[in-house]
Amino acid sequence: MIAPSTTLVCDATVVLNLGHRGGLEDLTAALAKVGKLVVTTEVAREVSLDDPSFYKAFLARHFTIEARPLLRVADVEKAAMPMRLDSGETSVLSLCLQTKWTACIDESAGRRVARALQLECFGTFGLLRHGIDQRWMTDPAALEVVRRLRSRGLFCPKVPPDDSFTRYFARLG
Repeated sequence: MIAPSTTLVCDATVVLNLGHRGGLEDLTAALAKVGKLVVTTEVAREVSLDDPSFYKAFLARHFTIEARPLLRVADVEKAAMPMRLDSGETSVLSLCLQTKWTACIDESAGRRVARALQLECFGTFGLLRHGIDQRWMTDPAALEVVRRLRSRGLFCPKVPPDDSFTRYFARLG
């Protein structure tokens, strides 16, 4: 459960999933209203490669772009070894270490490093679960988002017929 007033620092995949891929403008607005959504300059640069005009406006509407110096990059890189995270994931985790904010990362390597660094971490599906819990969306609507994201290239297990988001999410562990 995401506590009210939580600052969520989102990696590029989460932002892309909230944006065009998932069509989750309403969920994004609700999250920004009760807490704070943040991206690093590295993540802002990365998502702007996808659709510059859309993501510039999307970020301006819902996110704060955090440009402070990242002081914990070496700690993140050490925790990631032997893996190498991309600059967006590294910047998110570094900022979260500095600020004690919550990371939002979908990639399994980034989530493993977040756990190793004892950082709280959610992904897109955790945000969908939170949206259901807050009654911002229904279980069937969240399951339809999973299907849409999967059809648009997100790597995740296939949704069985007659499934619910709650059961699907529980199986993901």
